[in-house]
This record gives sequence, C-alpha cells and structure tokens, in this order.
Amino acid sequence: MKRAPLLVLFLLCLSAKSLQAQTFVGTMTVGNYIKNDVTVQVQPSSSQDLVSITLFGVKFAKLMPVKLDVKIDSVLKKDNLLTGDNIVPTNKGKQYEKYLVRHLEGVIERDGLRFTCQMGRKQLDYKGMKK
Repeated sequence: MKRAPLLVLFLLCLSAKSLQAQTFVGTMTVGNYIKNDVTVQVQPSSSQDLVSITLFGVKFAKLMPVKLDVKIDSVLKKDNLLTGDNIVPTNKGKQYEKYLVRHLEGVIERDGLRFTCQMGRKQLDYKGMKK
C-alpha cells in the first residue's frame, strides 16, 4: 500500500518533465541553403497533445536580409512523433501565409530532434541535438 503514493509521485514527475520546453541546436537545410548552429525550441501548448516549434534567428536563403524567430504552432505530438499540416507560421505575432507549413513530420528522441516540412515552396529539414 505504501508504494502507491510513490508511484503517483513518480508519474507526476514524469508528466511534469514531459511538459517542459526542450531546446535543440543543429543544422537546418532549406532547398540548397544550409545553416548550422540553429536553435530550435519545442514548447508544450495548453493542449496536452500539441506543441509549438520555434526556430530562432533563422534565414531561409543566403541573401535574406533579416533573421527571424519563426514559430510553428499547433503541431501534434503523439508519444515522440510530431505531425502537422496547413499551419501558418508566425514571427512576433505576424502571420506569414505565404510560407504555409505543410506535411510536417518529425521525431523527438532522447538526445535529439529531427523534422521535415514543406514551408511555402521550399523543403525544410532540421536535425539537432538537445542543448
């Protein structure tokens, strides 16, 4: 009988840990543009099975004049798998319909994150390690 409270405490700790933001650093490829040391954060949302993915300080082409913090909301997270489709990304609250995120598929592993999606007309691939 005394083990039940410990089990409940253990499960609560596990669920609290799974609700924390996770930060990764890795390589982003968009078309033929490759950028290393890209920081990405996966943040739980108010819904238990949805997360947001934020790419910090990114450019999507070598000649792009500014860096953006791009947020992809409403990504479905089931176990360690990520999926999403027809998501309008944002930067500082502004929506970028032109860069609609389609066919997002990914996985959060013990020490890393991998995902791919169509962003506008370009294919975006990311692979990073937990920071």
